[in-house]
Amino acid sequence: MAMKQIFFDGKGNLHLKDVPSPSLKSGNILVKNANSLISTGTEAMALSGGGSLIGSALRRPELVRRALKLVSDRGVKNTLGIIRDASETWYPLGYSSAGTVIEVGDGVKGFVVGDRVACAGAGYANHASIISVPNQLAVKVPGNLSLREACFATVGAIALQGVRRADITLGENVVVMGTGLIGLITAQILRANGCTVICVDLEESRLAKAKDLGFEHALLAGTDSAIQSVLDVTENAGADAVIVTAATRSSRPVNDAFAMCRERGRVVIVGAVGMELEREEYYRKEIDLRISRSYGPGRYDSDYEEKGLTYPLGYVRWTETRNLDAFLDLLALGNVKVDQLISAQYSIDQAMLAYDEATGDDTEVIGVVLTYPEHQTTEEVDKTWRLPSVINARDQRVKLMLVGPGHFARAIHLPNLKALSKKVVVQAVVGGTGGSARQTAEKIGAPVASTDYGDVILNEDVDAVLIATRHNLHRHQCIAAAEAGKHIFVEKPLGLTVDECIEVLQAVEKAQVLCTIGFNRRFSSLSIRLRDSLSNVTGPKQIIYRVNAGRLPQDHWLLDPEVGGGRLIGEGCHFFDFMSWILNSDPVSVIAQSTGDSSDDVSVVIKYNDGSVGTLIYTDLGSVEFSKERIEIYAGGGIGVLDDFLSLSLHRLPGKSRKLRIADKGHLGLLDNFLSAVRGDRSLSVNALDGLNATLCAQAALESLSSEKRVPLKSYL
Repeated sequence: MAMKQIFFDGKGNLHLKDVPSPSLKSGNILVKNANSLISTGTEAMALSGGGSLIGSALRRPELVRRALKLVSDRGVKNTLGIIRDASETWYPLGYSSAGTVIEVGDGVKGFVVGDRVACAGAGYANHASIISVPNQLAVKVPGNLSLREACFATVGAIALQGVRRADITLGENVVVMGTGLIGLITAQILRANGCTVICVDLEESRLAKAKDLGFEHALLAGTDSAIQSVLDVTENAGADAVIVTAATRSSRPVNDAFAMCRERGRVVIVGAVGMELEREEYYRKEIDLRISRSYGPGRYDSDYEEKGLTYPLGYVRWTETRNLDAFLDLLALGNVKVDQLISAQYSIDQAMLAYDEATGDDTEVIGVVLTYPEHQTTEEVDKTWRLPSVINARDQRVKLMLVGPGHFARAIHLPNLKALSKKVVVQAVVGGTGGSARQTAEKIGAPVASTDYGDVILNEDVDAVLIATRHNLHRHQCIAAAEAGKHIFVEKPLGLTVDECIEVLQAVEKAQVLCTIGFNRRFSSLSIRLRDSLSNVTGPKQIIYRVNAGRLPQDHWLLDPEVGGGRLIGEGCHFFDFMSWILNSDPVSVIAQSTGDSSDDVSVVIKYNDGSVGTLIYTDLGSVEFSKERIEIYAGGGIGVLDDFLSLSLHRLPGKSRKLRIADKGHLGLLDNFLSAVRGDRSLSVNALDGLNATLCAQAALESLSSEKRVPLKSYL
């Protein structure tokens, strides 16, 4: 049986789906959830972000700018398809849960099967029967706590981090503005620290809840009397600190916080509130305005959360993991109580009712807890979701398995697979999460969705596999596919190193299966015209390939040497392959230079065996508003210029110049060639050896950057 999980789409619609359970990754634990917490504030805001495509865009103007760039690159129809895909994509809900460890991955420290744990993190601690959680986002639950109490750990850590950011000392007067779930927990933490707590909220019902919890000072927000009451309680000095836990687009809470604060007091923003600041009080009192970042240091740091690299305690006392631990200790000691914050409890099967209550207009609802079946085990929850497969024995179409249904696969491969439906039928989709696999399978009409690559690759109903996963997975997945006798289409690069590429090449040759690489630029209609124009030109050629790559965030997975390989390995292979192909010549040596120490801004000069020279200028220093790729070829007294695969100019070369309305980067042609080759209708145009040669150039370029010398490619083979 498949497990149940809750999702929402970009339009704000909720979905309760049966999906494959997650696979166990290195550094992660698998947890069978007992309880998860619906936060009425945070999750209600997520759901309210839906609506029409136009309405969503107007609320986020940066998306408009990105869409306009996409229109110029891919045309209106394709751009609308990408935007529509984003609005229809299932996004997992939930970020605070508790359960029992059922599997432990390699490299995990401190957990064994059977441990009771509290889990944190959007995308990890989901509303799902079974979750996969990184080592650093789980903590053990003290023996005297129930898992129902422990599922509050994440919101408790958020509250605790807000208190830490306020630098509270014993006996201070502190205002908590917003008495929802996080606000009421914050108030309890402050009380345990010996503070006088003043609760402020717009809703009488929530102030009543604060009074039920023993908070004497509970004031109605948005009134001058509330500000005066704070001054009265503090003997006209003002609060030492104000912690804003409200969630509203209005900026009034922050500005009222300034009015309530004493001179040189602290205002800490925990909730998502408007930030249009009125300067007078802020300036006159010299107030210290601070932002609290979720659960604490480590949040949004992939090295910490996903790779398990912690911060030394002597330098960073309170990380997000330590905050989770500390909050559970507060619960265990009885200094904070959460049972009174539970407004309702529902089973996962009643998720829609739970969300109706949690996100409705009833302001008395604070926290809603979901429960999960106690009997469910890893054996009972399948990593594969199946529908009955109806296969016609006379159907000669290629039966394909899609691996890695991410944004690229959905935007590029799915439309092309539909366009080539006379040649191919998708039999299975394998994803990193059950939700992505199931949704993509539904969209393409595949009868199988799974998180278990090793199981599905052995399916006799599959002839070939299309791999669109992150780069570090390519080697393993290609070899497994070859050993299973499946033909392979793998996105670039073939491997992160030359040795990995050789391993794949050997596996492919041994299994006698086809293997093509995602070097789509060869199949652009304008690229083919340019190559045909050069076919009768004798003598060596000069090619300049300029790539205006743009900057990536420092934490982007492509820049991680262990995952993406870096930009030269992960993307540069495209351009190295293209130059070898268009010149119809093999590279023999490489020399590279960079600006500073960056391999994101390099010039690579390649010598070819026919005397030609290719220069790749790969830079992140330019404006993204300019075209990304421009290719200039000088040969036989003529010049060919290919600009962003939109226009081709030929000067004193055979053929005619051409300009396209929409850029053609050859993705459809490449897939068509692969499928035709699998069917035996034509030969394969790109093979594993091409993938090896491209990675060979990239690795040599990196060595040249390090050694500052020319690198002969024969030294690698």
